Parts: sequence; C-alpha cells; structure tokens
Amino acid sequence: MLIPYSPVIRTHPVTGFKTLFVNRTFTKSIVELSPDESDQVLDYLFRHITENHDLQVRYNWKKNDLAIWDNRCTFHTATNDYDAHRQGNRVVSVGEKPYFDANSKSRRETLGVSVP
Repeated sequence: MLIPYSPVIRTHPVTGFKTLFVNRTFTKSIVELSPDESDQVLDYLFRHITENHDLQVRYNWKKNDLAIWDNRCTFHTATNDYDAHRQGNRVVSVGEKPYFDANSKSRRETLGVSVP
C-alpha cells in the first residue's frame, strides 16, 4: 500500500513562500516526530488554522459570484449561509511534487511585517 507523504511546511512553487500544509482529514502524523510529539504539534497547527480569525477570509456569496483559490496554500470550508442554488466545480491540474526549501521565507518575512 502506498502512503502519501507531504512536508507539513512546504515551499510554494510560484511565490517561494513557506506555507503550512496540514488538515485534520488527511494529515495523520509528522514522520520525524514521536507519535505523542506529532499529535501535540498537529493539534497546535490545526487550532492555529481554525482559531486565528485574522488569518481567515469570510466571503458573503451573491448571485453569479465566482471564487478561486490555490489549494497549495489555502484552507477552506463551506458555510451553509446562502439559500440560493450554488454550483461547485473543481478544476485540478497535474500537481507538482511538494518540497521544502530551507532558504525559503514566509510571506511575513518577505514583506517585512513584524509579528504582533
């Protein structure tokens, strides 16, 4: 059986930014850590994603709206707040092999934004 592996911190192939690449459905462990360490780190990262509202965008849908995002660096979830008919189409391309470049910088580092 093949087990997929992706780095938890990866380098975006277009921007060169470090990106967090975890989600509760597919990320089961960090192979370089013990099971207990992995569980603790992943729990922290999952909470970081879902509880930091300053990292989130809330979109109020209107008729004929279109949304596009990059799954390599975006976490998304549907919210049942739009009563009209919606249609979702997923477009995927041939994916690249995820990688981490230790010299890559975060978006914040690149833009010179300090941590609050």
